[in-house]
Amino acid sequence: MSNNNFFKYIFSIVVVFLVLYTIYVIVQNKTDISDVNPDQTSTLTNIQTDLRLAISQLDTINPLKTNNKDVQEITKIIYDPLVTLNENYKLEYYLAEEIAKSDDLTYVIKLRKGVLWQDGTNFTADDVKFTIELIQNGVSPIYSENVKYITETEVIDSSTVKLRLSNPVPFFEYNLTFPMMCQKYYADEDFTLSDKLPIGTGIFKISEISSNVIKLLPNDTYWDTNRKPMATEININLYNTLGECYLAFKNGEVDVLTANVTDIENYIGNLGYNKIEYKSREYDFLVFNTANELLSDPAVRKAISLSIDKNTLVASCLGKGYAPSNFSLDMGNWLYTKDLSVSIDTEQAAQILNNAGWERTSNSWQKRLEGRTEKLAFSITVNTNNEARVAVAENIRDQLANFAIPVTINYLSFESYTDAINNRNFETAISGLKLGYSPNLTTFFGEGNIANYNNGEVLEIMSIVSNTTDENILYEKYARLYDIYLEEAPYIGLYRNTDIIVYNQSLVGNITANCFNIFHNIEKWYRR
Repeated sequence: MSNNNFFKYIFSIVVVFLVLYTIYVIVQNKTDISDVNPDQTSTLTNIQTDLRLAISQLDTINPLKTNNKDVQEITKIIYDPLVTLNENYKLEYYLAEEIAKSDDLTYVIKLRKGVLWQDGTNFTADDVKFTIELIQNGVSPIYSENVKYITETEVIDSSTVKLRLSNPVPFFEYNLTFPMMCQKYYADEDFTLSDKLPIGTGIFKISEISSNVIKLLPNDTYWDTNRKPMATEININLYNTLGECYLAFKNGEVDVLTANVTDIENYIGNLGYNKIEYKSREYDFLVFNTANELLSDPAVRKAISLSIDKNTLVASCLGKGYAPSNFSLDMGNWLYTKDLSVSIDTEQAAQILNNAGWERTSNSWQKRLEGRTEKLAFSITVNTNNEARVAVAENIRDQLANFAIPVTINYLSFESYTDAINNRNFETAISGLKLGYSPNLTTFFGEGNIANYNNGEVLEIMSIVSNTTDENILYEKYARLYDIYLEEAPYIGLYRNTDIIVYNQSLVGNITANCFNIFHNIEKWYRR
């Protein structure tokens, strides 16, 4: 081979190598963002690791003293509770490592060891006692219900606390979701008067605070080493009004915020962002007084439930910010394992009534009862101060009129309505609750429930689920309860409010939200 040919051969090999290497580099660069697990922060390139949040009308960053919803949400990443709830409202241990139920009134909490406050001191049982007593003494009205039934908080040792209750509370552990405060930090002053910036044990810590921003940094001593944040800092921008927050979000200065479903588009438009709408705790339903002679028949109640179109009801009476709802747990609870939606089906409703001995004339359903002819008709009791519920009652009246069931409406003042409900002096009523986070259904199915509903098997289920943490048993018993609920229909779920978060399209991560916490998995969030 001549020297010229040899050099041409070597040159060709080099060229081929360089081309292949270039292709390899391009492919690797493309996989940096799209193909790599976002938890593997060391492999990500061209990302921004600062997050921008917002608070309007800041009162205090102290999670026990604040009345600000924005603060209550954000402080969940600064101040840890004993237990938290995941995206499905399932309980997870945080500062508590174990909770044992000694009897119906006694709980022993073993605390996680090695947890440090953000000033380097140890988290201990004294801090738990201190926090509970602060709330019981009125420092934090928003958490007062959580500790309402605790009569004694006893420190057994530095990592063990015993709680005694005044009466049994189903799923009591779900009440222990309030943020912990450091007892030593406030040892020499009155917590209620202190203007000190509280320290926490959370995944982020406050590094500085000014008139327009609160800066958070990762907590380097955080107890859960598996939750190393991708964000290297979080800037919480402070605004005077919610309108300013919306404008800042629209201008790309805020990454995520909660919003009002009914007016958000007026401020930020329809495009250029993502949103998550989720069901809230505000739940309205139609309750039957099952002690009433006609309404004591499950066939009648089920037929009525099959004759109401909830989608039409919500669209006609409520609009944005509401969603049809079928059951108290359908806001995403982990024990809501069966679809309990009931679609309108008047043919099936008619068949159910026929099978139960009812006959339809031109404009009514009739049945012989104890030698007399009864017509299927009832009244709906409603609070006149609640315009939405009045509209819903009237819509139900109109829908059922098309099915030959006449309905009258009892319009009562708030006081009279409250008396009627408490004394069970109604046939049916539109009622509502702000639900807790636990899967407790005692209000609806326990003894003395609002519907006067009495079913021996259901009461047995209530007793079992209130005294077990075995998930297999819970799944089994709730599944059976759902079957009974669909057949006997002591209530008709109607609708619930919805909440919303909006976030910029540049925000990346496993972004989920529920009404307990909008910052689930925040350690995996970043911007690009």
